[in-house]
Amino acid sequence: MKFLKFFSLFLLACVVLYLAVGIFLPKSATLERKAEIHAPAGLVLDSIIELYNDHIWPIWEHGDTSIVFTPLENANGYRWEGQKVAYGECEYFIEANNILRDVVRFRGQEIAQTVWTLEGSFPVQLHLRFTIHAGNNIGTRWTNLFIERMAGLEIDNILERLRNKVEPEGIVNHNP
Repeated sequence: MKFLKFFSLFLLACVVLYLAVGIFLPKSATLERKAEIHAPAGLVLDSIIELYNDHIWPIWEHGDTSIVFTPLENANGYRWEGQKVAYGECEYFIEANNILRDVVRFRGQEIAQTVWTLEGSFPVQLHLRFTIHAGNNIGTRWTNLFIERMAGLEIDNILERLRNKVEPEGIVNHNP
């Protein structure tokens, strides 16, 4: 009985500590990548849009094979629903000066945003900024501490896929 009381107090202390520290953690975290891509800016932008059409963010899948993707009706992007990952959507906007921005909503809450900025015409300097917004969600604030470990490799893989797709075509089709 004494052990159960001690264990309960220990567990309560861990929960209180988790919440108390979580309140002071940052409400957002940003992961940035820069890459030089040897292809015309238009081709790079078109290929980024194709990535969205292929559901660019497998980060959200977590091995859920039940996910069903559907296109958004009145916007660019897609919606998903699955047993493990619940539901969400990714909407993207093409802005002036070769900027593409997306907003990811998960269970109705805006939780992430990506900004792709393309500078130059050939080669292109690509700057990707991925931000997760935790707001008052303590669990997501803790997750933000590990953004590099959780999403860094996947974002690097996305950029590598993009580079492998456009560089051979861009170099062949580029007219100086």
